[in-house]
Amino acid sequence: DSMAMLGLAGAARAYLPPLAVATVDHGLRAESKDEAAFVADFCKELAIPHCTLVWTDGPTGTVNQETARKGRYALLVGHARAIEASHIVTAHTLDDQAETVLMRMASGTGLAGLGAMRPNVERGAMRHIRPFLEVPKSRLVATCTQNHWLYATDPSNANARFTRTRFRTLMPILAGEGLTPERLGTLAARARRTEDALDHVARRTVEGAIIRRAPDGGAIRLKADPFYTEPFDLALRMLRRSMLAIGGEHDKELQISLAKLERLLKNLRMAIRDQRPLRQSLAWAVIAHGGGFIEVRTAPPRRATREKQRAGGGRAERGAEESAA
Repeated sequence: DSMAMLGLAGAARAYLPPLAVATVDHGLRAESKDEAAFVADFCKELAIPHCTLVWTDGPTGTVNQETARKGRYALLVGHARAIEASHIVTAHTLDDQAETVLMRMASGTGLAGLGAMRPNVERGAMRHIRPFLEVPKSRLVATCTQNHWLYATDPSNANARFTRTRFRTLMPILAGEGLTPERLGTLAARARRTEDALDHVARRTVEGAIIRRAPDGGAIRLKADPFYTEPFDLALRMLRRSMLAIGGEHDKELQISLAKLERLLKNLRMAIRDQRPLRQSLAWAVIAHGGGFIEVRTAPPRRATREKQRAGGGRAERGAEESAA
């Protein structure tokens, strides 16, 4: 996939902004160093700058795909900043998207998670673009074959130890029943559109409910009624948006457990209905209700650190398949 993207980018270079290529060598396979050198040679033919990024701070022992993914993006974002790039482009395909949808369905995700990968997303101050999300992998393989662009096959993609691989083996069976990658991709796109619409309304409703913001941005006070009178799923997004409003950049990159957020909102709505006080913490925030108001403030440092560690660990164990809406 990446070699097809590189070859096509080279062919269309006259119509594109300046390009640079980075290969992440996780060091998990003996062949990875030679594969990175192979990409570097192809870039030299195309006269495109190339850099091999070696993953040196990975954990010892067995490494799961989510941990490797997080390490990979940390390296790519860091390199992109160093060379003052504005965008990161990866070659995720329609097949990858379909597998992600299935994995998230199996994890019991919400609507946001069902939207799977977005074609254009923020990574800090960087934009991450996936131009091939609607392109089948077979088409990219055919493109490489037709243009005589050699590529390597990662044996881990066939390792049944990984969840994604096991779902990949099911795809032909599901396609035979009509659940094709194209239809799963369409489902994801529709879920994203619906999620974006709900999030837009939630953002507007939260802004209308804010009574006061702390000067340091670490707390907000809101009217409580909208969190009870609005439909549950909209109030769920309002609660998450309220937490994001007082969170830092690192907080915004964490996944908030959907199950915990739902449980918190149920408790909050009952407290609003019964006009009784409530105080609970979730991730980096403390949510308190009383006197017809809701306060969302940053949790004390020790508690916030503990919650972040739990959120991060839970995410790694579940493969980051649960999303917060």
